[in-house]
Amino acid sequence: MTNYRISFEGPAALTLGVATALADADGVDLVDSEQPVVVGETAAVALNVTVEGAFDAVADAVAAIRARLPAGASIDMRGS
Repeated sequence: MTNYRISFEGPAALTLGVATALADADGVDLVDSEQPVVVGETAAVALNVTVEGAFDAVADAVAAIRARLPAGASIDMRGS
């Protein structure tokens, strides 16, 4: 299994849902999560988590979350 770093930036109200969706995704294990931090002078937060899983499983989970994000929010995946 490979670890991936997932970065979410968006409304604070979505933070828990994003982390939960990653943790509940098939073939993906949430292994670490940093505390969310406020970004700039907006109400947006940044959340960085580390997940473990096969590339396809993690990529599918990130794509499913990205499809539901509002304008201005983002989620990215990087190998760690």
